[in-house]
Amino acid sequence: MPNHPSDPRPDKVTDHKHWQDVLHNAWHTDQDLYGVLHGVRCGGAEIVLTANSFMLVPGDWGPVEWDNVKQRYLSPCKEKLIKVFRISRLGLISDEELPEGIFEEKTK
Repeated sequence: MPNHPSDPRPDKVTDHKHWQDVLHNAWHTDQDLYGVLHGVRCGGAEIVLTANSFMLVPGDWGPVEWDNVKQRYLSPCKEKLIKVFRISRLGLISDEELPEGIFEEKTK
């Protein structure tokens, strides 16, 4: 993995800044999530700003491919993804700035 994560698709300028922040924050919170996000961005996924967070949209992915990506890669990390998106709306963070336990798995 790179020492300084960055958007692997700077050619997609409309959401480049969002990806820079999301990938940076994922790098500092969960390496597996970072890998998933980096992969979907390489494939052309885009981020859309919402009222409270961000939303991933297929971008260059076809509908069938995108459904497979969502089911196989994004659904298993949905809660972590939501947290990283919400944090990213606030800006960049580092390991030292995270509230303790924010990314621990929920137990019933």
